[in-house]
Amino acid sequence: MNNIIAVCRREFASFFFTPIGYVVAGMFAAISGIAFTLSLFDYSKMSVEPTAYGFNTTPDFAETLLSPYLVFCGMLIMFLTPLITMRLVAEEKHRGTMELLLTWPLRDRDIIFGKFLAALGMLFVMMLVIAAHLALIGRITTFEPAVLVFGLLTVALMGAAFISLGMFISSVTRNQITSGTITFGVSLLLYVAGNLGERLPAENPTPAGWPEALRTAAGHVYMLLRGLIVELAVDAHASEMALGIVQPRDVAYYLLFTAFFLFLTFRAFESRNWRA
Repeated sequence: MNNIIAVCRREFASFFFTPIGYVVAGMFAAISGIAFTLSLFDYSKMSVEPTAYGFNTTPDFAETLLSPYLVFCGMLIMFLTPLITMRLVAEEKHRGTMELLLTWPLRDRDIIFGKFLAALGMLFVMMLVIAAHLALIGRITTFEPAVLVFGLLTVALMGAAFISLGMFISSVTRNQITSGTITFGVSLLLYVAGNLGERLPAENPTPAGWPEALRTAAGHVYMLLRGLIVELAVDAHASEMALGIVQPRDVAYYLLFTAFFLFLTFRAFESRNWRA
């Protein structure tokens, strides 16, 4: 455990020895602040004239403002995560310090969990910005504490999932720019795939002229693939959680996503023994 903490401290401090930590925190604060301000203005207009926006009464605060804002923050973290994770392992390889790190009395788990916790530390820094916005909201209105708690949990789980993905990609590349680009591309693909999946027909799209047995088999395959694409979307499991409605499958999705890519990171570290 001491080794994990030592690696974590070293890695977290390195974020602020370079501009990366300040750039990530500054960009998140600026963009999330703009989104928060615009959301607050929009909700104020809806509250004054709810009928003009299609509401019979004052719209629900959590559903109209808080949940979309928290989901947006989670997706914003998705786009900023490559800046955090691209240097975790790839830079060590590029600079030749990975071999030196591996010669210390450290196990793979010490390095992986230490770097993962350091990246979570950067996530915590960004969540402090969200907490400041929520504290401001708490002074002007009231909402269920569960919405606040599970909303922050949603952002934390989404961030951890993206970090595990980025860390795995960083572990299989030797250049941090390559790592960041691939991480961004894969994250964007997961986001876009989910949105495209929701636009696919919900019914069997096979032609009516096909034999019934073939149509049934193709329909089962199609529905399975469509369901998989929809469920893989990283934001599909966040909306209800941000409202305080927690389903075990939503929490399990992010936990399994994170565990899966951490597992792949372990396998990537072990691959050096295969090459040896």
